[in-house]
Amino acid sequence: MTGSDFQVNVPPGFSNPDVRNVSDAEKSMAGAMGLSEEQFRQSKLEYLLGEERRRNRGRDLGEQVEKVLNELGNGHRLVSVTWNSNTLSWRLEIETPQGLQNVVLSSALVDDALDARTRRELQRLRNMVWFGLGRRDLIFEKHE
Repeated sequence: MTGSDFQVNVPPGFSNPDVRNVSDAEKSMAGAMGLSEEQFRQSKLEYLLGEERRRNRGRDLGEQVEKVLNELGNGHRLVSVTWNSNTLSWRLEIETPQGLQNVVLSSALVDDALDARTRRELQRLRNMVWFGLGRRDLIFEKHE
């Protein structure tokens, strides 16, 4: 594999990412929420910073998944990592010799693996990717 060329998708919460200029629609939303314009700006800024942290987390996850896929050999490539805020999960779109496959990982599993980075947690992540790709046979092999 030549470098990381996967996409990280975090759906935006705001159509207008500019925190300096609050649109009329956003002013109405702020009023309905009982927030001043300044409070709304601050909330929006915090939300946008959270989205950026989520994109960074997706990039980190993708880099770890690429290491797992490299163990499987040629024909496996990470296409995208997508955050789903409804299910609090990450969807990995992976190109395999059999075609595109989706693997869904819970945010709890991902957070545990990426925060701890222990051998055990990264092994759990690897096993879940392999399981999602239908490679249960590899999970029970002895790996160094």
